[in-house]
Amino acid sequence: MEVRYWKHPAEASISSTYGTEDKGSIHIYTDGSKTDKGVGSGISIFESGQYIKSIQRQLNKKCTNNQAEQLAILTALQYIETTQRTDKKSQYTQTVK
Repeated sequence: MEVRYWKHPAEASISSTYGTEDKGSIHIYTDGSKTDKGVGSGISIFESGQYIKSIQRQLNKKCTNNQAEQLAILTALQYIETTQRTDKKSQYTQTVK
């Protein structure tokens, strides 16, 4: 489906599958923020519904909230690419570059 046909996030329903993950499934949640105290981004990693770890980064105060959000997504993609998993399918490793 082309992007122009996607629902606006405010109109999309939010569903949660927490607790119903397949064994070995990985979920990564990302966030970035900018406040008077600084700019930061982070990710939290869950495997099979269990917390694995978080990675947090502090950015220069000149960075925007969008840059912090984008760095969090990039960090998640780098984690996926560099994590050694025996069940990783080759079709995914070829598309994530």
